[in-house]
Amino acid sequence: LTRVLYLVAFLATFASVAIAYSDPEVPTGCGGFVEASPALAKLRKSSDPKLDYSHVKVELHTVEGIKKQETDCAPNGYFFLPVYDKGTFVIKVSGPEGWSFEPDTVQVDVDENNQC
Repeated sequence: LTRVLYLVAFLATFASVAIAYSDPEVPTGCGGFVEASPALAKLRKSSDPKLDYSHVKVELHTVEGIKKQETDCAPNGYFFLPVYDKGTFVIKVSGPEGWSFEPDTVQVDVDENNQC
């Protein structure tokens, strides 16, 4: 029961990572971390096991809702999604039952400089 309470108030923080390549055939990437909200982090005791984010899925969608990429987070919450096209996309986060994310979507723009 206590574990479920910990998992209810999650905050998805997206730190966009921009990787620019000179080769136009090499994809740009959008990456970042999913992490617990500051309020949840304060509730956790030092004796509690580390949170494992590997069951969290991160998806890249077009603004029309077409899924382009999907990945699981690393245990520490890191994710990376390759982006092969330029334009506006939506990153969506979902997790196991009982986990919630705020925000659960983030809009990103990949520009002509291959930056996300």
